[in-house]
Formats: sequence, structure tokens, C-alpha cells
Amino acid sequence: MSQIGTLQDVKLADVLRLFAAGRKSGLLTVSASGRQALVRFNKGGVVHAVNGKLVGDEAMVGLFGWKEGQLAFVPEERTVPPNVTRPLEALIEEGLRSGETLLRMKELLPNDRVVFALSTGPTTDSAQVTLGPVQWRLVRLLDGTRDVRDLIEQGKIPRADVQRALFELADGGWIERVELAKSVRVKLEGKDLLVFDERLEQEWMRVPRFSQGVHRVELRTPAGRTLELPAGFKPGLFRDVHVPRGGLGELGVREGDDVTARPVA
Repeated sequence: MSQIGTLQDVKLADVLRLFAAGRKSGLLTVSASGRQALVRFNKGGVVHAVNGKLVGDEAMVGLFGWKEGQLAFVPEERTVPPNVTRPLEALIEEGLRSGETLLRMKELLPNDRVVFALSTGPTTDSAQVTLGPVQWRLVRLLDGTRDVRDLIEQGKIPRADVQRALFELADGGWIERVELAKSVRVKLEGKDLLVFDERLEQEWMRVPRFSQGVHRVELRTPAGRTLELPAGFKPGLFRDVHVPRGGLGELGVREGDDVTARPVA
């Protein structure tokens, strides 16, 4: 492995162009602060890239958003399934233009389970935002419970447009991400409701939508099955949620399994 330098010392675009001109084959690694990006070359062409949860073309564009990182290269001949489709110069151009924005967007929206709510507003009086049809439809749906998936389905808006609009609104300080979904462990309970630790209700009540209390909660399994019931709270349950026997069957889970809980009313 040969150490190339850091992103503070060398320009990523120059490194990529140098490997392309030299028809290099091998693996370029960029590492920093517990994260790593891998870019594989074949005879000067970029054929495969992984950058955290980003893959392919997005991984390459997002790499230009890195502010620091150590670059190293291992020459080798190895065939891998390609996932990069665009020419190198096109990726460099887009990366220099919007790589930082893409990386910030993916950090804000790592998956479709993220929930947003209206914030108290920007901290500066000069902040402005343009509300087009997409932004307005999203703002009307934001209630602190709907996640990105719900916004896509109920707003009938393409995923890319939803993600872009949410990022712009959050970046301007008009909305904020709220952490509603909690991982809990299923326990059997005879009552016809879901019972959680009272500290969980206190956390949920920090969201304005639930400032007066939580009355109903949805459970979701990793397989996507859901159960919504009235909620009760008491001390000492920690991560456990007490579920009626019939609820176990509806969810298709057993005692001790982990599910995700989020308030809905």
C-alpha cells in the first residue's frame, strides 16, 4: 500500500485524473474519523465505489464533500461488479459543485424512517425560504410523526424531491429532525394496551406534537408488520414494552424480540 497524502495536502480531483491518465488498476482508500471510502480502478477507469451508505456514482460525488482524510492506493488486478456508470470528468464536475451538499443531505436523511417537525424558526432575521408546490405540500404534512416514507406516500411526491425539499427547509432552520423511533424489547402483558417505561413518554413529550402526552403508539417489526394500540406508562420497564398476547401474533414476534416504537397520537 502506498500512502498518497491527505485531502488537505492533495486535491482529490488531481489524484483521480492522475490515476486515469496512468491507466492504474487497484484500490484507492480514503479514511478519516471512523469512516472509509473505497474506489476501485481498472486500467484508469473508476468501476466501483462505496462511501458509507453511498454507492456508485453517489459515492464518488459525495467523496468530494469530505474535508479531511488519508489517501492510500494498492495496485492490483481484480474484477468486481461495476456500480459506477458516469464518466470520471462528469463525476468530478458534479462532485466539486454539489458533493458537500449531497454528503450533508445523506447525513440528515440516512433512511426513510427519519421524522421532521416544524422548528422554532431560523436564528437570523434575514433567513428566507421559497415555498413552491412541493415544499408547501410537505409543510402541511409535517406533524412530528410522519416519516420520510409517509411523506412520499401521502404527498405523492417522488423520493428525490422530498429529500431535496426537506434538506433545504432543514438547512434554512425552518424544520428540524426529531428522534421518535425507539428500539424496544417485547414482553407479554395481559392488558389491551402497550405499556412502556414512563421515561420514554417524557422523551416523546419533548416534541411539540406530543407535549400534552402520548396516547397511542405504533410498533413496527424489521419485517414491516405493524401494531397500533393505546399506550400506558409506568416506571422501571427500561427497554421493555408490554404487549397483549394477541399483539404478539399480529406482529409475528416472540417475547424478547426487538421492535421499533413511535408515538402516533
